[in-house]
Amino acid sequence: MANAQLHYEERGRGLPVVLLHGFPFDHTIWQAQLDRVGEVARVLAPDLPGFGASPLPPPEPVIDDYVAALAHWVDALDLDRFVLVGHSMGGYVALSFARHYMARLAGLGLVCTRPGPDTDQAKENRYSLINEVWDRGAEATVDRMLPNLPAPATQEKHPEIVDQVREIMRRQPTGGIVSALWAMASRPDSTPLLGNITVPTLVVSGADDRMIPQEDADLMAASIPGARQERISSAGHLPMLEQPDALSDLLRDLAHGSRTAPDIPEPPPTQDIAGVRTQR
Repeated sequence: MANAQLHYEERGRGLPVVLLHGFPFDHTIWQAQLDRVGEVARVLAPDLPGFGASPLPPPEPVIDDYVAALAHWVDALDLDRFVLVGHSMGGYVALSFARHYMARLAGLGLVCTRPGPDTDQAKENRYSLINEVWDRGAEATVDRMLPNLPAPATQEKHPEIVDQVREIMRRQPTGGIVSALWAMASRPDSTPLLGNITVPTLVVSGADDRMIPQEDADLMAASIPGARQERISSAGHLPMLEQPDALSDLLRDLAHGSRTAPDIPEPPPTQDIAGVRTQR
């Protein structure tokens, strides 16, 4: 389905749970969670701008451009309060969304992501990958990233998962990959936000994640009041594919806890992004 410029898939009824994929993927990484979490909640998984079947963001975007697209999309679907779950780049978007629209959130899930900005070296790596992607398309991201995405056990025992990840990466549009690299390289530091997060929050890491250090998950869990932290064994950077049942169970718990949590007081209005309302 498409709505307000974002293509998405959904399952179930009840409290909305929005799943944001990481880089360089699309909503199909969440198929197992759409089905399993969709048994207890209304689960929606959009393609972020420039990925899957969603249109490109503006040239050389910043993370707030993805936040604005997400905000327009949830407004079009009339999602007043919802749980927002972000994986990797989706986590960067989720944290920035929380900065601007905390009152819209019933819960927050942060999966294999980090709050801090890119280091100078990380920025240089993204810029060099941009040049490679312009030359060779999505295959450049496969060569650069795929060896470090699944856990060693996944690569050894489940080559079909590695093949699935490769195919998802290969089908992403060149323009969308380049746009996301620009946005991630310039993203703001979300660390100062963490202490102000006032909704039930789940922090998930893969025990064998070679993309995001465990220290980043530890920092988020320690800084967000009341956050629940879980480390999924035999999973690398893609626990939704490598250990789908374990992650689905955690997200079901988050949906239940967010549905039963008392309403939080609304914070003062923050600045609108691209004309999108901050509060209802």
